[in-house]
Amino acid sequence: MRISGGTLVSKAGAEGIQCVGRVGEGTGLAIKVADGAKRAKYAVAIHVLRQMGWLAPEAADTLADTFLTLSPYKRLDVVGEVAIV
Repeated sequence: MRISGGTLVSKAGAEGIQCVGRVGEGTGLAIKVADGAKRAKYAVAIHVLRQMGWLAPEAADTLADTFLTLSPYKRLDVVGEVAIV
């Protein structure tokens, strides 16, 4: 919400729910990820907001750097990547 300059409101829910609304327009979107993964929810939200023109490309890139990269503190073997295509 901060990176949008106050034009978007967002609320996360349990089990892969994310809702985003555009302030003053009465429009919004809801995302539901079937397996509840936050990783997929973030990737979809960033991609859709960029496509809808609700989020500037620079802001989307900043969010992707924050939410779509694997933390160095995770003990996982990386066998792929999450990317917006």
